[in-house]
Amino acid sequence: MFRKKIAGIGLLLAFLVLNCSCSKQITLVADGKSDYVIVVSAQATDVEKYAARELKKYIRQASGAELQITDTHDPHIKSIFVGFKGTPEASSTNLNPAEFGSDEFIIRSSGENILIAGGQPRGTLYGVLEFLSTQLGCRWYTREVITVPASENIHLPVLDLRQKPAFEYRETWYKEAYDAHWAVHNRLVPAIVQPPDSMGGGYKIYPFVHTYYQLVSPEKYFDRHPEYFSLVDGKRIAEKAQLCLTNPEVVRIATQTVFQWIASHPDVRLISVDQNDYSGWCECPDCAAIDEAEGSHSGTILQFVNQIADTVTRIYPEMKFQTLAYSYSEIPPKTIKPHPSVTIRLCHFVYCSAHDLQGCERHRQFVERLIAWEKISERLTIWDYFTDYNHYLLPFPNFETLKNVRFYAEHNCVGLFAQGGNVPSNGGGEFSELRAWVFARLMWNPWLDVHELIDEFINNVYGPAAPLIQEYVTLLHAQVKSKDAYFSIYADPAEIKYLSADVLQKAEAIFIQAEQVSANDPALLKRVALAHLPVLYARLHLSSIGGSGYLTPEEKPVALKKFERIVTEHKITQIAEQPERGNVQKFIDRVRSGGTFITDWWVIGPFENPRDIGLKKAYPPEKNVDLEEQYPGREGRIIRWQKFENAHSGYMDFANLFGDLSESGIAYAYREMDFAEEK
Repeated sequence: MFRKKIAGIGLLLAFLVLNCSCSKQITLVADGKSDYVIVVSAQATDVEKYAARELKKYIRQASGAELQITDTHDPHIKSIFVGFKGTPEASSTNLNPAEFGSDEFIIRSSGENILIAGGQPRGTLYGVLEFLSTQLGCRWYTREVITVPASENIHLPVLDLRQKPAFEYRETWYKEAYDAHWAVHNRLVPAIVQPPDSMGGGYKIYPFVHTYYQLVSPEKYFDRHPEYFSLVDGKRIAEKAQLCLTNPEVVRIATQTVFQWIASHPDVRLISVDQNDYSGWCECPDCAAIDEAEGSHSGTILQFVNQIADTVTRIYPEMKFQTLAYSYSEIPPKTIKPHPSVTIRLCHFVYCSAHDLQGCERHRQFVERLIAWEKISERLTIWDYFTDYNHYLLPFPNFETLKNVRFYAEHNCVGLFAQGGNVPSNGGGEFSELRAWVFARLMWNPWLDVHELIDEFINNVYGPAAPLIQEYVTLLHAQVKSKDAYFSIYADPAEIKYLSADVLQKAEAIFIQAEQVSANDPALLKRVALAHLPVLYARLHLSSIGGSGYLTPEEKPVALKKFERIVTEHKITQIAEQPERGNVQKFIDRVRSGGTFITDWWVIGPFENPRDIGLKKAYPPEKNVDLEEQYPGREGRIIRWQKFENAHSGYMDFANLFGDLSESGIAYAYREMDFAEEK
């Protein structure tokens, strides 16, 4: 923690040096003219040459001055040196380029010359972008909204700034953030969709995640060697499960696969050895013994990846590995530590979305586990979740959780993957562009103020409508300020208390005003309409399941027509993580069909649901429905059928009826219906 705080103070002092009012100024541009040239060596990398072109472009846009790019330094001409190659010693005194990290840079003035240079491959480019941001005020808020303040005069203070990001891996999972120009200018290094190498490239991981069945293929091995795969409930399975991690042949085959990956991907230095995205861990005696001794399923996982890492790094000492601490493996082991080459990728999965890590008791368990992993790991990255995966368009007031980024930096995490609403095709999730930009800024410097960043984005992206957008954000977040407020990343609108009919009516009124203010600016009106879309979605969804007070019969077709227009204009075709559930046309058809709702049911639960077997097992109600019968339920309690009725909605919330069912519970609803014709 101490090391990161010092880094933060260093950043603050650097910004103060950059922005102070100094008596000795450098005049870069006067009256739209400049006597500077940009010097970049003929031997410079493609990224450095790209950086020089971007510097020239934005100085011209800001001031009208056209700086020549040259590969030859004339000591009689004022120069901005881009990259270390070809820089005179007077400008690079006491600097060793080899000591700069891949994203680290220096901006230094020497007399009237300026050096902007950094490590490979991106340091110099990031130095140029920092210069454009702090000295010219450039911002790349969205793919369309780029601000370049105009001034015919550019005066600079004495410059001496050396800087690197808080996180070496920086990726935010929003469709908008994978636009190469936007990602590069906001200094992200995504792994999933990487910018071209000529623009700095991305973070090279192979494969990205959930790799066990790629390491040891069930299609290739299961028929002949079922013992390579998980033993679950006494049976070897190779579908939606894991590997037998203590089997020496599994270790051998997986290691062989890694060597093949290295040979076919020579530019990759980080290999994922990750559990699959299911439960189904192996229960064989050898695996069970290790997991029991270590107090966690991470015991067998770490032993497995450590064995692979130890073998591979004997031949490729530069190679690194990563493995998940996720779901059933989130708890760190008691004695086994990660190999020095192994990064732990800890997932902050299904906790509270209303509060930051230090503002909610529900996060305490995760914080304790993070600190425990920090103690035993040389490298720790975070995979966090920041949207509603069942409803990408749902109003989701979780801006407080953006503060988690600083907490991760203070606990020495080296990377952050912020999984947001990666809406296919063109993006368009709830405030996705705002979230992506704020994340990008915080991943570079987590000591920035979250709410100041949000305000800056809103003011610059929404212009005259900004006060109204801010009013909406304030309204929504006011509903979840209390300590007992809670919603998860899989929340359904009907179970979320902050989406009352009254709140959504107030939100609708705010957006009507915002659209009126924006009416004469088509581009602004389009952005405001996209911000309005979640309110329309919530009202349409809640009314479609029988909620009262959300839309009158007269309002519904008007709201639906507007919703259709906006999703069409923004090319939004999917509104949830799962394609079938998230098909936007099916949602529209369901809303349009309307109809009446069943509001009375018989319900029973919860039954024990060990190992998340869920619908794979037929519980007593499935075998024979007897509304007079009683059964042994969870924790040995006797449970009976109960009558349920909701006079206001066709929605039935099992979480409110039976408590949390996600870990070890299952419940049923039953109703008999008569149809006029056979169905």
